[in-house]
Amino acid sequence: MNTTIQKLDELLAQVRASLIKKKGLQENKQNPDNEYLIKVFNYLKNTGYITSQYEFSERFLNKNKYYFGMILSEQRQPSIDALHFLIKSISELNDTPDNPFKIDNLYDEGKDLITKRLLKYF
Repeated sequence: MNTTIQKLDELLAQVRASLIKKKGLQENKQNPDNEYLIKVFNYLKNTGYITSQYEFSERFLNKNKYYFGMILSEQRQPSIDALHFLIKSISELNDTPDNPFKIDNLYDEGKDLITKRLLKYF
């Protein structure tokens, strides 16, 4: 039973990865939250902080390894919790003394996204 579930999880991950690869991780113009996640993902990958979507999901979104691929392939909004954790992680990364890259603009953009999302509830 567990083997079947593991195989299904692997197959689902492959399908999601394939869909994202076909889309080329292009920004989704209908969803600013996903545009932001893609921008941060591409920045972190290009600078060598991460090597995969799985790592991004776990280290920077504090979610399971399939989370980033799932929200992109299904065009869902990320949770506010995931956005908050990402912004917190970016802030910590930005404050690292040996960090040659300053990413204040990504931090500020993320704070603005969360603020806009929260204001919808008032």
